Amino acid sequence: MTDSQPRIMVNDDGWIMGAYGPPLTPDILREKMIDPYEDSPVDVFLWSVGGHDVYDFETDVGERFGDGYSDEALGGQMCVRRDNLRFLCDNHGGPVTVISQLCREAGMRFFPSVRMNEHYDIDEMAPNYGQLRRTKPHLLIGLPGEAIPKGTLEWGIRTGLNYAVPDVREYMLKIIFELVEEFEIDGIELDFMRHPAFFRVEEAFAQRHLITEMVRLVRAKLDTVGSIRHSHIDLAVRVPPTLTDSRRIGLDAEEWVREGLVDILIAGGGFIPFEMPIASFVGLANESSSRVFGCFEGLRPLLDKEALRAVATRYWAHGVDGLYFFNYYSMPSDWKKNFLSELVDPSAMVEKNKQYQIDSSGRSEPTSQLGFSFSNAIPKAQLPVCLRETPSGCGLVLFIDLSDDIKVNSPDRCILGFNFESMINEQLLSLSFNGCPIDWQADQQNPHLWSTTQYNADWDKYPSRVKETSGDDGWQVEFKIFPSALEAGVNELELTMQKGNPIWLLGVRLWLQYGDDD
Repeated sequence: MTDSQPRIMVNDDGWIMGAYGPPLTPDILREKMIDPYEDSPVDVFLWSVGGHDVYDFETDVGERFGDGYSDEALGGQMCVRRDNLRFLCDNHGGPVTVISQLCREAGMRFFPSVRMNEHYDIDEMAPNYGQLRRTKPHLLIGLPGEAIPKGTLEWGIRTGLNYAVPDVREYMLKIIFELVEEFEIDGIELDFMRHPAFFRVEEAFAQRHLITEMVRLVRAKLDTVGSIRHSHIDLAVRVPPTLTDSRRIGLDAEEWVREGLVDILIAGGGFIPFEMPIASFVGLANESSSRVFGCFEGLRPLLDKEALRAVATRYWAHGVDGLYFFNYYSMPSDWKKNFLSELVDPSAMVEKNKQYQIDSSGRSEPTSQLGFSFSNAIPKAQLPVCLRETPSGCGLVLFIDLSDDIKVNSPDRCILGFNFESMINEQLLSLSFNGCPIDWQADQQNPHLWSTTQYNADWDKYPSRVKETSGDDGWQVEFKIFPSALEAGVNELELTMQKGNPIWLLGVRLWLQYGDDD
């Protein structure tokens, strides 16, 4: 790492290649993709070079998007994407060449982001599937001719690259080495959360040394090239939200840190930010030169300002070195300049309204390949949960992690909210918070309509637009909690169903209101 340590990293998924033009010129790239970060606290701009073994940059190693396909086979936006790639390569060196230069001019570091696997549901004959997987099925996790029952994890990850096969590791190293050797970059990201399945399920833990060896080779290459250029080239890796799950699926992040292989360890995919054990990553890195970044995911969704503040406060309180944003690249420039400046400064959020949550996994099992790949690496969250009779009086205990220092900066109001599947009879359910009973009659507030900020359908065009979606599903009830009942750290919420039919608890939110206007 250099003396100036980054605090905010933003990942751009390459959306712009199919959004404008053709031609997509360097001026458009600057105006729509780089200039919006002017005067923002973003230090590192990461740009995804492609996925599913089809690339959107001037590679001589991998398959360039659209090569070998007619206009009819591509159609619409895919033609735009192909033509833009060709224009930039023929006239300006290529996207990575241009973006690297634009980032230097803007004072940001540039990291190409390499997606280490992809498990999207893509037709095998589609142009964005990748000829490597189509023509060499022996490289895939699912073996040729293997009958895999649909709806299983094995089915969901079957078309991903199998890193147990030497040719797969060699191919990916060639892509990575090309980016390091041929371009002026400040670092490179190996994105293991796009998407987290790299081996057959039964082999993943035992084969983890194979990816560790790849990481060693990447580190050695970065050091060699950096020595020639007289600069350090950072290695960033993004891994699942727990060290145990990372290791289970074949990613021994602990060993990478212990060996000093990685500069930046990006924790998680941002889907369970309130429950992810971020402290375990920080504790690991404290014994090394690695730095930990906490991840946010815009499509969780996580766009509400109060919830974003709560997550950022939690990450900083647990000792992270920086924040990493995925799927926020098209947010307006004022959001990047002003709101990110707030999130990067813990002191600026001390008396700002926040919304803490208990994370939810969703009630249905994944049915898409994408969903299965995430379920392979992301542990189940506390919600949703079905409440059932416990006549003994011992109820369900849920945990909510608060990072505000309540004793020093007490909120004006604390509101605890529940979203149940349907209306319940308060005589059948008792509640307590940190052992303090909640009185259904005396403590109940008039619930405001629960809402969530989400992107519009056309969100991946700059600037993206958002909308408030009402929480029409379920029945909400809210209670006033005295600040003195709250603790900085883990708080216990107990719900006891004395009798009655089972009922699902879908959501829990805790609002800390300090009186600011937004």
